[in-house]
Amino acid sequence: MIPLREEAETLRLGLVMGLVSPQLVIAWADRVVMEMANPPIEVIDVAAATRQPPDELARLLKRVPGPADLTAGAYRVLGILRARAAVGGLALDVIANMLWVYSAEAVIPQAEGLAAASFDYEYECLAYYGTPGGLGEEIGRFLAKNAAEPGEPA
Repeated sequence: MIPLREEAETLRLGLVMGLVSPQLVIAWADRVVMEMANPPIEVIDVAAATRQPPDELARLLKRVPGPADLTAGAYRVLGILRARAAVGGLALDVIANMLWVYSAEAVIPQAEGLAAASFDYEYECLAYYGTPGGLGEEIGRFLAKNAAEPGEPA
């Protein structure tokens, strides 16, 4: 079972990257409140934040307590991105930008953060070198290497 804090981190990253909706976050918090005998007040705060903007929800998710492997949570959000990209629902520039946000927000090794951040820059430079197909393949390799299944431990 994935620790509560780790689930919150996956949702937080997904929210700031634009992969997870505020409604999904609220539904998760509502479910946790209903299932736990004594849910943490921080989860209750998320459940009650129905009219808050996404950045406020992300701040509240970051406060959820408990043990967690935050890197595993980050890899699960890459699994969500990989699944969404596989069905063709995201443009290359959107994926590159999401990975830039991921690099800034996720608790990951520095080399992985630099690699994720570089895709946004490489997209901006496609007019000078490279091809969209080549960049897409490079992003695909990065996701294949680092993504975990969204609902499974990394």
